[in-house]
Amino acid sequence: MNAWRALLAPLALVAAVAPATAQEAPDLLLEVRLGRHLLSDGMGAYQQGDDVLLPLGEVARLLTLAIRSSAADGQASGYILHEERGFHLDLAARVVVQGTRRQSFDAALVRRTADELYVPSRLLATWLPVDFALDLSTLVLTVSAREKLPLQARLEREERPQARSTGSIAGAGFPLAPAPYRALSLPFIDQTLDVALRGRESGPAHSVTSTSYLTADLLGTQASLFVRSGQGARLNLARHDPGAGLLGPLRARTAQVGSMAVPGAANISLGSTPGNGVLVSNRLPGLPARFDRHNLQGDLPPGWDVELYFNDALVGFQQARADGRYSFDGQPLIYGANEFRLVFHGPLGQVRIERHTFLLEHSMLAPGQFDYSVSAQRDEQGSATRMGAQVDYGLHRRLAASGTLMRMPHGGRSHTYAQLGLHAYLDSVIVSAALARDLGQGHLGQLALKTRIGNLAVGASHARLRRFESELYPAMADPVVARSEMRIDGQLGMLPLAVHARRDGLASGARHQDVHARISAYRYSTAVSGALRWQSLAGVRQADALLQATRRVAGIGLSGQLQYLLKPEPRVSTLALSADRHLAEGYLASAGIMRSFVDPHTTFSAGLTKSMGRFGMGLTASYTSGARYSVGLQLFAAIGPAPQGRWLIDAAPLAGSGHARARVFLDRDSDGIMGKEDTPIAGAGFLVNGGTHLVRTGADGAAWLGRLPPHQYTDIAIDPATLEDPQWQPRARGVRIVPRPGSTHTVDFAVGLTGEIDGSAYLAPRPGPAGIDPGTRRAAGDLEVELLDAAQRVVASVRTGADGYYILPAIAPGRYQLRISPAQLARLKLAAPPPHAIYIDQQANFVNGKDFVLVPE
Repeated sequence: MNAWRALLAPLALVAAVAPATAQEAPDLLLEVRLGRHLLSDGMGAYQQGDDVLLPLGEVARLLTLAIRSSAADGQASGYILHEERGFHLDLAARVVVQGTRRQSFDAALVRRTADELYVPSRLLATWLPVDFALDLSTLVLTVSAREKLPLQARLEREERPQARSTGSIAGAGFPLAPAPYRALSLPFIDQTLDVALRGRESGPAHSVTSTSYLTADLLGTQASLFVRSGQGARLNLARHDPGAGLLGPLRARTAQVGSMAVPGAANISLGSTPGNGVLVSNRLPGLPARFDRHNLQGDLPPGWDVELYFNDALVGFQQARADGRYSFDGQPLIYGANEFRLVFHGPLGQVRIERHTFLLEHSMLAPGQFDYSVSAQRDEQGSATRMGAQVDYGLHRRLAASGTLMRMPHGGRSHTYAQLGLHAYLDSVIVSAALARDLGQGHLGQLALKTRIGNLAVGASHARLRRFESELYPAMADPVVARSEMRIDGQLGMLPLAVHARRDGLASGARHQDVHARISAYRYSTAVSGALRWQSLAGVRQADALLQATRRVAGIGLSGQLQYLLKPEPRVSTLALSADRHLAEGYLASAGIMRSFVDPHTTFSAGLTKSMGRFGMGLTASYTSGARYSVGLQLFAAIGPAPQGRWLIDAAPLAGSGHARARVFLDRDSDGIMGKEDTPIAGAGFLVNGGTHLVRTGADGAAWLGRLPPHQYTDIAIDPATLEDPQWQPRARGVRIVPRPGSTHTVDFAVGLTGEIDGSAYLAPRPGPAGIDPGTRRAAGDLEVELLDAAQRVVASVRTGADGYYILPAIAPGRYQLRISPAQLARLKLAAPPPHAIYIDQQANFVNGKDFVLVPE
């Protein structure tokens, strides 16, 4: 009984503490793309049958359409592209007006929340000049414009050479707000309890498993603790700084000690061997540590699985290991874009996506740049030790060198390896050469290149070996003496294609050949992918194929998988079918059947999961022919400290992500600090790394921004479109933070009142003896009006309209000088009119009638 109490205690905490209130979250978080441009990486949406409900106001904002929605009134109004094409939606009247066209619609299709109107995408496409295509397998919403949008015109301007040369990015110049590590903080906890009953020929058996993952600040570090009942624990202490400010002259970005996986080395080790050790590195997180391959590792809670997509094609799948981690080692890189997308699926229907994107040709080190990583590790049994150092150095803007020194166990004894490499980045090709030596035994030489031919990225390499053994070239009675590889990735029409071929030459003269091909497509709401593998091992041929398909029909998700053996004997090996349907309140029902023809048996399965609210729950059952059955119950809750002594409780994991608490207030005393005189602002929204975040501030002006990417710069700014008063403007453009697991970063945003300046500009003939006759003046359009601060810096500018009128909105309190651009006056040979002295007081007054009269020189 005491053991049961210990296992249930963490879940009892869920019911005991007071949760932070939150409204029901959307079913889906979508990545929104317009062509090749990413508009948002987290737009909320609801699934409804075969369709998806999209937030009208948010879609309009992303596409720069002048439409504002008011969920409280059940209305939306504005115009589409041009003011004469007015738009008005009235939910109560069940009518929508587009220009002169008036039509009714079924209001029951629209979902109204506290701050948005969610409209079916098919209906929204009839109102707006865009089409939507949703890929549910990757949660990507692609927008296609039927008419040119203002956003597209802006993007075209920004992509012109003169616009690109500025190198400006979203968030550039945001001040860094540090979050000091504390000696001890309350932890974030992801807690899972798994109860299972299994029936076998020997009789029924039951098991109860408790798993906890905790993150917190401990002794000035970020601590991560993973505990699984009956299997011990692992602890890691780390410091991370993307600004390379760790360990003084070492300028490290990562320093960690405890349970960890050391990085792999090209031609030598795979990496990801679990153990305890220490690692120090100055490499940027998320970027490849090797020229030709990339490793992806991280935490994976019990019951979760993760799919790895490379450039939109599925390349890997893993389920949670006993140590609570996943690892995709040695993923090949190609010339051009390398986009790795990790799609995490929880046992209760949760979905989370991580992306790692870079251009390999842009990863060249600058001349003099020095990257390193040093590690030492002992395996979990404490019997084997591996130590290594990997360095890269930029020799020239097109040439870099790399070096590796590593000592590790292999084949029952310890080996010491040394490797040198050169990498040349030419105009359209990357060439690499490497020489590796197993000190005291053998050596390896390798040449490789990567380039692009049309829509295809092509990579090829050839290695020659002489008595060389490693984890990538294991010892065999007939060892490998030569290895040639080729990889092709790209588009076959509109279909992602990847082909990888490898040929090993053995000392005896025999050949091992291995070919993998993969193609995928998404058409008519159906995702289809096919894979083919062919092997020839010393003349013995084997081949198999895999076909997968998914589709949603009438709100039911259908998926199927067929595995087929081609050689040596053609036959179907496995057939699997499954279906799922989302129910109300975050519940998901599923059922499946799997037939194995190799070891003949059939398995039926069913499940009911709850993935939203304060806790997650999963109930599963399966039956396999032969009277084998299993019934399982899984409970999950994520718990974390919230401000004011409250606790956050959620059905989705919290411990592995970063978090921030943002407060927005009207800064009445202009000191930038929230004080008694200042007023909290409710309903304010935020831009996170340039994309819109779903949350809004409450009555206290605060909002919790959860699940931020850890250990990397994150830019947060107020979304001005969410401020209810047009005179309110943020005092600062934004702030940059580095979120970390187990900690909540607190940032304040001051909002101030702003004023407005307007006037007109006129052209007049050269004045005569009596001055200028007002009747002879005419409007001066396209003149640039500049506003200068006390330091004579241009802080705002605007061009006059065809009628000579101009308006400068959102001007912060202060003293300014208003003038016509001197450069433009000189070019037009106009005399400079006297500037205007401007004063905007703390009440943000409007300054009117600041006119300019210009005459020829």
